[in-house]
Amino acid sequence: MNNIIGIVQYFSLIFASIFLEALPFIIIGALVSAFIQTFLDEQLIKKIIPKNKILGGIIAALVGMIFPVCECATVPIGRGLIKKGVPLNVAVTYMLATPIINPVVLMSTYYAFNGSIKVLLYRAGFGLIIAITVGYIIDILNGDSNVLSERGFFVEDKCNCGCSGYQSNKSKLLTILNHSSKELYDIGKYFIIGAALAALCQVLIPRDKLTMVGQNIPISIIVMMLFAFLSSLCSEADAFVASTFLGSFSLGAVMSFLILGPMIDLKNTVMLFSTFKKGFVFKLLFCIFSLCFIAACLIY
Repeated sequence: MNNIIGIVQYFSLIFASIFLEALPFIIIGALVSAFIQTFLDEQLIKKIIPKNKILGGIIAALVGMIFPVCECATVPIGRGLIKKGVPLNVAVTYMLATPIINPVVLMSTYYAFNGSIKVLLYRAGFGLIIAITVGYIIDILNGDSNVLSERGFFVEDKCNCGCSGYQSNKSKLLTILNHSSKELYDIGKYFIIGAALAALCQVLIPRDKLTMVGQNIPISIIVMMLFAFLSSLCSEADAFVASTFLGSFSLGAVMSFLILGPMIDLKNTVMLFSTFKKGFVFKLLFCIFSLCFIAACLIY
């Protein structure tokens, strides 16, 4: 009985930690997405984004350095960008790169690994390259098809508050708050499910079991990627967890944890399935896992 109570308490602690850690960034994501829908004109966005997809992807990847958000906020923002006509590869690249090159994330990585410039450059460099590459591959695989699901945060372009679109007599601030509240309601349901599953995985998979496979290079990389995916740690805190594995796992395996985690995790995947079509999400997952595995092998 005491064991069950202990497990429940541990689960509750992890769930609350994940939820409270991510909640501010979810709110930021909802507000930014609503801001994009309200203020940014599609023609203006098309003028700002270069027509060259590779250049557009590079710019999108670097935006995170001046517009830092966590991976919890990138899904609604990415959807908002796609709905405004931004090229798919640009939106995907932004979603994947921003949580890694976030200045706060880079700073936490630097301190967690005792000022290691090598780890910092590996994480930022490989993160940017993978994000741009995945965005370009996904764009080719999907072509001109619509990747957005019919259900999700903004099912219709018109708001459901009784007005037709954004009328001139409606306050812009009220419009942002209206769409943000609806998006928070939708994203909150899926995030709670994802956070609960992530907490359950952390309870059921003891960390000491992971170190037993640390000496096998390919298996250790796969294990660390799966651990990053299932644990769903915020990218601003995951470096402190990753640094504890250096004694048992190689640098390449640890880097796979640091690179894949911010791009995709369990709670983020649940939100992706609620926003994008299943085929798109499966392609995205395959590309991210494959390229992160290759990058980890190269770091050895």
